[in-house]
Amino acid sequence: MEMNIWSPVLTGMVGMTSAQPLKQRVPRDPARKRWEAQSWRRQLRNPGEYETPVARGALVQALVAEGFTVDAEVARFAGAAEDRACISIAQVVRFADTLALRMALARTDDQVLQLAHLRRNAEELAERMIEWANVGRL
Repeated sequence: MEMNIWSPVLTGMVGMTSAQPLKQRVPRDPARKRWEAQSWRRQLRNPGEYETPVARGALVQALVAEGFTVDAEVARFAGAAEDRACISIAQVVRFADTLALRMALARTDDQVLQLAHLRRNAEELAERMIEWANVGRL
């Protein structure tokens, strides 16, 4: 198992002793860093929208209205543990990352396949949300 040396505790300790500006000391969300490192992913024009919450119900309705029923199903529960009423691109990306971890812990091929399918659907939802954010629809 890989050890993350940038834990919140260590980051705080480094931050207290470092003379670097706060912007350079605070590590970015690891899920976001992995997402942005993938050049084939569509990027947000306004990075601030990555964490911007939108009403979960309204997003689900819009997805269903346009025929994206699978995305709507994923939007109903992705990130719901963090916030039941709202959803953000960041929550969906974190959800996809947790699915990758669960795939590594899966005991059967069937579990791995189900989780891989769900992860792909979550990534597609994040991409659709990014597209909509870029055109001002999110």
